[in-house]
Amino acid sequence: MKIKIKLESLEHILNLSNSFCTIPIIMDKSMMFGAYGVDLNMSEYIWYQLPEECKNKIYNYKEHTIKAMIITITNISAYSISLSNHEKFKESITMKEFYEDFSENKKIERFLCECDFPYSNMSVYFQNLGEIYAEFELEDWVCYEKEAKEEWKIKERERRKIRETYKLESISLERIEKKQSNFEDCLKYWVKVVELTEEKIKEIFLKFPTVLHRGGFRLLLELKYMMSIIENSEKFKLIIPENVKNEIGYWLTDMQGEIRIEEEKNLFKEIREKLNLKKVYGD
Repeated sequence: MKIKIKLESLEHILNLSNSFCTIPIIMDKSMMFGAYGVDLNMSEYIWYQLPEECKNKIYNYKEHTIKAMIITITNISAYSISLSNHEKFKESITMKEFYEDFSENKKIERFLCECDFPYSNMSVYFQNLGEIYAEFELEDWVCYEKEAKEEWKIKERERRKIRETYKLESISLERIEKKQSNFEDCLKYWVKVVELTEEKIKEIFLKFPTVLHRGGFRLLLELKYMMSIIENSEKFKLIIPENVKNEIGYWLTDMQGEIRIEEEKNLFKEIREKLNLKKVYGD
């Protein structure tokens, strides 16, 4: 069962400092990121949003941990994302922007966490004028004893270090640097998808397939990003090149086994139908 709850804020509700988070994607003034092992502080506001099946499962839980969730923050007016303490970074990397509706009178929220990939320390500041939502599967809502949670985090930290070594060897960081200037530019590109103008979409077409990620918790975000590219191409009456369609088709085929939730399944189907990819990507 998929659960979606509205949060009054992140502060004091989700303990992201003790979790692993993906690098946020900024798209249409919304910030989206995945988070693993998030401790949740239960409140009446959250409790009354939960379906009965969920309440029955967690009623006797003393502690609340969500193994994997997607957090969406809408209508942001400013953000700053910094990555540090990584062997590939000569210094910390910071990506930030203030929008026209930024308010000096409204609170700026922040959280510190460990970045899922590349494994590093990450700090995020943001101001939002909209809503904050968390989405996850009921089966991912668990109760850990403190000692078990610490043991889990140690194992996950080591697993990420090993995974990163494998990933960087397999995709060759040097090749990415040649194609996209350097690692920092690559990260900045993924953090800010920006408003998809006609020029930006043409630039994205030229970068295929390097803009496609394979594997990881970001699948739903990647699918939403892909759908945004397609919809904005239609808006600007741009013809999507055949090689781009084919790359998307191959990517969908590769990622089919990663589908976890109904929304991902629906996006797979919609993208396939919009691009007429039945010959490349079958049911």
